[in-house]
Amino acid sequence: MAFYKICPDCGATLDPGEKCDCWEEAEKKQEFFSRHLKMEPKARQLAFAFDSGEVRCESKSCC
Repeated sequence: MAFYKICPDCGATLDPGEKCDCWEEAEKKQEFFSRHLKMEPKARQLAFAFDSGEVRCESKSCC
């Protein structure tokens, strides 16, 4: 008979005494995307922000 518990948030099976890190992983993903994706102001589309500068639109159709 196996002893384990199930995380109520993500459904992962955990060993006795093991703590689930699903919230920490979700926060890391959210922080990554908030740093690397920006809303392009004129086109209202998501754009990759490869540098820390302003997001620029390279398309002639949106500017």
